[in-house]
Amino acid sequence: MEKPARPVVDIARLSKSFGEGPTAVHALVDINLTINTGEVVGLIGPSGSGKSTLLNCIGCITEPDVGEIRLDGREIYHDKWMIDDLRRLRLETIGFIFQFHNLLPFLSAWENVAIVRTLMGEDMEQAKARAMDLLGYLQVDNRANSPPAKLSGGEAQRVAIARALANEPRIILADEPTAALDSERATIVIELMKKVAVEREAAVIVVTHDEKIFSRLDRMVHLRDGRIVDTERPDHA
Repeated sequence: MEKPARPVVDIARLSKSFGEGPTAVHALVDINLTINTGEVVGLIGPSGSGKSTLLNCIGCITEPDVGEIRLDGREIYHDKWMIDDLRRLRLETIGFIFQFHNLLPFLSAWENVAIVRTLMGEDMEQAKARAMDLLGYLQVDNRANSPPAKLSGGEAQRVAIARALANEPRIILADEPTAALDSERATIVIELMKKVAVEREAAVIVVTHDEKIFSRLDRMVHLRDGRIVDTERPDHA
């Protein structure tokens, strides 16, 4: 029996400005947004609309000015940070994927994934087993011993997704993850994210300008001048 969706990211009245006075930039203005398990949600908008700032606030990298953030049912921010160890929170709850895979060039594919588990205190043997499981899940385990320089763009991005999943995150934040890929590879990557969201009851949030993947998203949240101006569900036909 399919489990009912529940909120994983819950944001209320979130605002963030940079600078002061007449030159202040209002990056986010009164943002209210809820994202459930199993959802892949795109943040869409022109440069400077607040997409990356919102992603960084959800990722506990940028501190908002005011508002509320609940992640996986836990109050993280309420006009101030409500927990002390944000690094531990990110390590245990959030997975990050970027436009460029950012894999460590001196490590193999499996080592790039396993390093996350070792940072969490797991021994190398267990971390390698977990890494190999994830690479298999993403159908790139045949490249486990290859360094990033020997991987194709699509293969490297799959390894990056495996690394993002290594900590079994409830939330996956992806910043332009398909911009450097052709249409076929971009479709594969976004479908993998949808598979992860559903099977692992996670929420995936994608900042993107990539129109190739718009139809694959569950929802598109449009931002302009720091405000949510529209939300739509793409036609998946």
